Amino acid sequence: MSKVAKDEQIVQVERPKRVKLSEEEILKRMKSFDERKDEIIAAVRDSKS
Repeated sequence: MSKVAKDEQIVQVERPKRVKLSEEEILKRMKSFDERKDEIIAAVRDSKS
C-alpha cells in the first residue's frame, strides 16, 4: 500500500541577492575550492530538487 502525502504545504524560499565579488575574493575562493569541494558535492547529493 503506498503512502500518500496529505495536507501539502507550499514553501517559498527566497534566494539571497547575488553579491559582486572582488578579484581578490574570486581568487581566494578558487584556491580554497579543493577544501570546499566535498561540502559542495554533499549539498548537491542531499538536495531533492
